[in-house]
Amino acid sequence: MLSWLLGLTLALAPLPQLPWIPPGSELRLASPDYRKVYAVYQVQQRRLVAPAKPMPVAAATELRVIIRTPDRVHMYNGLSASKGDVWLQVSGDKISLNELLTRTYRLELPGGKVLPEVR
Repeated sequence: MLSWLLGLTLALAPLPQLPWIPPGSELRLASPDYRKVYAVYQVQQRRLVAPAKPMPVAAATELRVIIRTPDRVHMYNGLSASKGDVWLQVSGDKISLNELLTRTYRLELPGGKVLPEVR
C-alpha cells in the first residue's frame, strides 16, 4: 500500500528540478544515441505545438525525453508505450509522460498524446 501511495504521489508531482514548463520551452523525444528525433514540441501558452508531424514509435522502444526550458536542459530516460504514451523512469518508478504533461503541468497535447499510435 505504501509503495502504491508513493507511486501516486510521484505521478502527480512535477519532475525533479522542473517545477513547471514555461512558454517557449521545447520537448523532444529522441533515440538513445540522439541520431533520430521522433517528435519535437514547442510550448505556446499552455499547449504543445508540433512544428512537424511526429514519427510513430513501436512499443517498448528506448527513448530520451529532452525538455529545454529558457534556463536549462532536462533529460530523462523513457520507454515508448501503447496508445502514444512514454513511460519515464524517475526515482525507480514508471510515470506516464502524457499524464504528467496534462495533469501536473496542465499542458494540452495534440490529439491527447505525445506520439502517434503504431498500427
